[in-house]
Amino acid sequence: MSGSRERGARIAAIALFAALAAPPVRALLEADMRLHMLVQFPLLAAAGALAAAGLPSGWRAAIARWNRHGIAGLLCAALTSTFWMLPKALDDALVEPWLDAAKFVSLGLGVGFALAVSWRPAGLIGRGVFLGNLLPMLAVAGWLYLAAPLRLCNAYLTGQQQATGTALIAAALVATLAWLGGFFVGAGARPAAPRAPAG
Repeated sequence: MSGSRERGARIAAIALFAALAAPPVRALLEADMRLHMLVQFPLLAAAGALAAAGLPSGWRAAIARWNRHGIAGLLCAALTSTFWMLPKALDDALVEPWLDAAKFVSLGLGVGFALAVSWRPAGLIGRGVFLGNLLPMLAVAGWLYLAAPLRLCNAYLTGQQQATGTALIAAALVATLAWLGGFFVGAGARPAAPRAPAG
């Protein structure tokens, strides 16, 4: 990546983080459970991915030395994502300033940044293992939110909790279909193997 593109990615990452940290934006996104989990969380991860895209090549090489085959980064992203699916974590982030700050840092760096520097080195098998664990977990979390007879988050009403559960299951299904569909698209895009000459 050229120096100008790296600077552009860094500026975009800072701008997105700043926008998401702005009190009016935070109030809007955190007022609704679906927006909190399905809009704010992915946008924080996207800001981290932009930060990774803005790294100088020397920094990327240094990270690659301890992130062989993307294993460390994918593991970090999986553990961080799992934590933020817990109702208790979601609830406490709204009332504990330190945990709210940790949410921004962990989702930005521990998910978005980590995935950005690990996705390509992980290869097809590493990405498959990651998605094969994350997507079912996303669906199970959605099912728990949907099926729980009681409120799991004090900050959100039962109706919001159930709507979030439905949205999480739908997101897991769409992501799974897109992932599996990529195999067929990729297979169709591969050139046919040359045939041996007849005779």
